[in-house]
Amino acid sequence: MLGLKRGTVKLTNNHEEWARLFEEEKKLLLEKFGNSIIAIEHIGSTATPGVPAKPIIDMNVAIVSLDNDEVQKFIEPLEKMGYEYKINEHYDDRRLFVKGHEENRTHHLNLVQINNQTGWHDPILFREYIKNNLSAQKEYAALKIKLAEQFLENRKAYSNEKQSFTKDIIQKARQKIKVKE
Repeated sequence: MLGLKRGTVKLTNNHEEWARLFEEEKKLLLEKFGNSIIAIEHIGSTATPGVPAKPIIDMNVAIVSLDNDEVQKFIEPLEKMGYEYKINEHYDDRRLFVKGHEENRTHHLNLVQINNQTGWHDPILFREYIKNNLSAQKEYAALKIKLAEQFLENRKAYSNEKQSFTKDIIQKARQKIKVKE
């Protein structure tokens, strides 16, 4: 099951199908844009087995630059693929495209500059840390369930309440990388 009404919060158990659906979308994007895309990553909880998630595939698409000319190359072709360009009031380091009607959003696609720490690297660090740390995975799952019950009709508040946990995990992941170096 994929899709959720805009602004609402409903978590479901992670399905293996989400990884398959991401791979299908990734293939379509690479076929459409070719070398204009440097990399595509599946991010968010649908990319993290063991963590309940809103059934929306979150993707980061790395490009060379977020300057207006570069982003313009993506708008019309993505619209033909069913995406809608949205002004992202939360982040200035990415450009947001959503797929699916407001009653059933299925994908969030962020265009991100490849060398951007918070837009590109941090979501990957977070995903990998949660995937590889059972304690953090359980803590995150419990937090998400609690917040989903509390903010069923307020996705913005739900997301805001997760921020301090997310920032902590990213800091731990960065420290872990420094220790390995």
